[in-house]
Amino acid sequence: MAASLPLELITEIFTKLPVKSLHRFKCVSKTWNSIITSTKFIKQHLRQTLILNTNFNNIIISSNNSIFSSAISAVKLRFDIINHPLNNLFHRPAVDIIESVHGLLLIADYPKQTLYLFNPSNKTQRFVPPAPSGPSRKPGFGFGLVDVFGFGYDSVTDDYKVVRLVQWFDSGLCRETSVYSMRNDSWESVNDKTVPYSLQQTNAVAAQEKLCFVVSSRDSKPVLKCFDLRTSTFSLVNHPELDSYDFGKMTMSLRNLRGCLCLLMNYQEHKVDPAKAMGDPLYNRQFLYADVWELNESKWVKLFRIRKNEIHKDCMYLRLVTYSKDMKSVLVEVDGIWFGWYDLVSNRIERVPVQGLRVEDSPYLASTYVESLVSVENNKVVSKKEGTRPKKTIEKNDFLSSGFKLKL
Repeated sequence: MAASLPLELITEIFTKLPVKSLHRFKCVSKTWNSIITSTKFIKQHLRQTLILNTNFNNIIISSNNSIFSSAISAVKLRFDIINHPLNNLFHRPAVDIIESVHGLLLIADYPKQTLYLFNPSNKTQRFVPPAPSGPSRKPGFGFGLVDVFGFGYDSVTDDYKVVRLVQWFDSGLCRETSVYSMRNDSWESVNDKTVPYSLQQTNAVAAQEKLCFVVSSRDSKPVLKCFDLRTSTFSLVNHPELDSYDFGKMTMSLRNLRGCLCLLMNYQEHKVDPAKAMGDPLYNRQFLYADVWELNESKWVKLFRIRKNEIHKDCMYLRLVTYSKDMKSVLVEVDGIWFGWYDLVSNRIERVPVQGLRVEDSPYLASTYVESLVSVENNKVVSKKEGTRPKKTIEKNDFLSSGFKLKL
């Protein structure tokens, strides 16, 4: 069959196949392997995958020092553990999944001192060297107050980039911005000409080749600060018209849905008088309702509202995960503990059974990704004994993404 079909037709068929099948087909013949591993085909397959999976088809979760993955399903979520690069570190740190782009994950240890680019579909990985400290950090100056990252794709240069923002103790404002280029395997500083702002302890969300960070202006109101990966410039976007400015009773999260930036604003109330509450003030809040907005051509459009009586159970907050293929339901994460499909027609939520995750490992942080053939390999490995320092170069033949409280 392979000999009777023209290569153009074989290639077209391959672009519609899942990554797991293509990995097996590489062993069929040298011709098939050459097709599947070519840069041109990898881009064709990625474009086709993004067209067919606008809302992504997999969930990726970090829990303590483990990463789990599940295909998205309306019936049951079955999570399997994934071996990831940070497992090679001697101290096995907690894992933070910063963002997923084109099937590539940017992951970091809990203090965000060690970063890796990792594709769980083809197991390729790249150690991201530490960003150089800027002039605002001096000997004995202390440590950064907030250190946040973003990860995205620049179509102009066909490059994947990591952006790092740092805020120091001296002023309480962001003082440094640097960008890592995967193509150049190096960092460079970026001049931020926008007004001063304070960072929130949350990572950026990538949408339409921009990285969107939630920051606070001088009057403590939330603002979106967007970094354009193509021009390396910042812009500010105000939040939509909100029902209340009592930010102590609100949580806010961003998500890329259908390729657009979406904002979910949780409105909450105190369970008891704050003066009488014991323990962490966060746990003295309960969910009232949530509004979901979409940023469309610099304008916020309200999509829908989820109310307390539609959840059927007390909770503190919701996070968006993804839409269903028919766009009639949205998968939500509740308190980082359980998942449910919210029906946009009946306005009811149905809990989804989960396998492979333990409740004691919650709260979970769920993201979505598509399987891809894109490789990030740069042949650097990390020794378990030596921590984050690359040990040697190796050759591989394998083939090739309290107050105002924020949660992403």
